[in-house]
Amino acid sequence: MPTILVVDDEPAVRDLVALMLEHGGFSVLRAASGVDAIALSRSHEGEIDLLVTDLRMPEMDGFTLADTLQAETPGLPVLFISASYEARQAKPGNTLSMLAKPFSMEALLCVAFRVVGAAPNCACPLG
Repeated sequence: MPTILVVDDEPAVRDLVALMLEHGGFSVLRAASGVDAIALSRSHEGEIDLLVTDLRMPEMDGFTLADTLQAETPGLPVLFISASYEARQAKPGNTLSMLAKPFSMEALLCVAFRVVGAAPNCACPLG
């Protein structure tokens, strides 16, 4: 079962995203900040298959978190979730994807399955 690390400073958003992913059959780790996510990633026994993170968070933004975790785990796929302007303007790379808030459970699961290599037949709304 693929493991996804969900990071968002808003508990309701973090919990909702985690529940959506769990509904899709993923194992989910939750962190309230970039600092917490780094500590959780380092202490987690096993591979993290995808980082799902908000862009705008106190202490550390999603881009900095992604850079830090990808330096420790090269090739770690990242899905940024945000309603901010940056999410719509950023250029995704081969390990970076963007999903603009609000999004549906279907859209989130479609992207997550595609990133971990188990994509169902769906049109993923990546930006």
